[in-house]
Amino acid sequence: MRIRLVHQISLLLLGTVALAVLAMGGLVAWNLRAGFSEYLRAQDAQFLDRLMVVAENDLRRRGGLPAGDLRPVLREWMDEVAPPAQRRPPRADAPPEDDGRPGRPPRRDGPPGRPPPEARPPRDPANLGPRLLLLSADGEQVLAGRPEAVTLPGQNRALKLAGQELALLRLAERAGPAEGVDASFLRRQYLGIGGVALALMLLALVAARLLAGRWIRPLQKAQAAARRMAQGDFGEHIDTRRDDELGALMQDMNAMATSLKTLEASRRRWIAELSHELRTPLAVLRGELEALSDGVRPLNAHAVASLQEEVKRLTRLTEDFHTLACSDLRALPCRFALLQPGPLLLDAAARVRERARAAGLSLDLDLPQDLPPVRWDIDRIAQLLGNLLENSLRYTDAPGRIRLSARLQGGQLLITVDDSAPGVPAEALPQLFDPLYRVEGSRSRAGGGSGLGLAIAQALAHSHGGRLHAEPSPLGGLRLSLWLPLDAEAAPK
Repeated sequence: MRIRLVHQISLLLLGTVALAVLAMGGLVAWNLRAGFSEYLRAQDAQFLDRLMVVAENDLRRRGGLPAGDLRPVLREWMDEVAPPAQRRPPRADAPPEDDGRPGRPPRRDGPPGRPPPEARPPRDPANLGPRLLLLSADGEQVLAGRPEAVTLPGQNRALKLAGQELALLRLAERAGPAEGVDASFLRRQYLGIGGVALALMLLALVAARLLAGRWIRPLQKAQAAARRMAQGDFGEHIDTRRDDELGALMQDMNAMATSLKTLEASRRRWIAELSHELRTPLAVLRGELEALSDGVRPLNAHAVASLQEEVKRLTRLTEDFHTLACSDLRALPCRFALLQPGPLLLDAAARVRERARAAGLSLDLDLPQDLPPVRWDIDRIAQLLGNLLENSLRYTDAPGRIRLSARLQGGQLLITVDDSAPGVPAEALPQLFDPLYRVEGSRSRAGGGSGLGLAIAQALAHSHGGRLHAEPSPLGGLRLSLWLPLDAEAAPK
């Protein structure tokens, strides 16, 4: 059976709180019992000290231990120390004798008598009688008290007369506060601890349920949003009025939905543009072949050259699409080698110089002589530079200027291609490197571009660990800035 996440979180929080409450309650109960036992031992010690003073005073009056049964004597000592409410009443069959000392209870001699039930004192709450012993000075003989209490641990007080030990008072330790007010006190404390623990666990259960619900609700929203995105619906966003990790998750989900929506729109536009780009050369090829087949156009060298030109255009398109597809799937394969960047830049400029002159454009170079050697793929970088210069050739009005410059900057080589008017609108700059994107207006596809050149240039820059950036040019047109690491083989891709 699958347990829902809200129940798992509730059980986890409840279990944690229950464990903490039980541990704390057990510690408090143990500490209470241990502290209460120390308190009872201290009470026993105080009682034994008072009893020793009373007993030594009585021994001095008597001149020593009396002969015979010492149990009545021990009871007299206990009655004198005990509170008035717990003292034994005098026997009904024996008149009391006063020893003449004020404040001392009457002394009773003779065999012990049992008072009537209505005259019996309250029960000993500390259970002192069964635990109190009078032993001989060497502790070997029980003079009064229960002999079985000798083997129990306890506290001793020596009874002395004129510096000589006559006997030992021994009070055995309690087996536990099993009865009386002591037991009632501990019982009330344990019940209080148990009641507080139960209340805390109930409170923890309610808090765990509320807290789990607060955590689960945004996760359920995220799950529903992910399900909608899996079905192709990227329009609805999640409410992100939270400032914790769950709020950050929902923000990331919204960003992912926006990115997927953009990607889906780009994919559809890609397919539409791709079909359009392939349709034009195929239509030309089909028309020329039909003209040749119908005899409308003679089959000569000019007709063959026209067919070859359209085939070359198709070939370039398919190669460009293949390059972009490879860059999306993985980094473009490169063969790195050590080379001088200066001759590579000069060769790229030389390839377009005549075409620039024919188009009414001047090509300026700003290349330092002391550029350091680099490790690049010469063919890939030559293709990249050709695409950047080709973009300026196609979209710069005559008369105009193109400037190719290079310099070291921050351990990288910065290559810049500037051109004159027309420029690119600021809102279109981030989309220049999207496949098949063309700027509407003055920098349109009048020059016959396919819209793949800058996208391929960016993929080639990424294959060398570099980056390509577009911004307005000081010449009035577009500036394309290319940063390339000197050792592209070792640079992170």
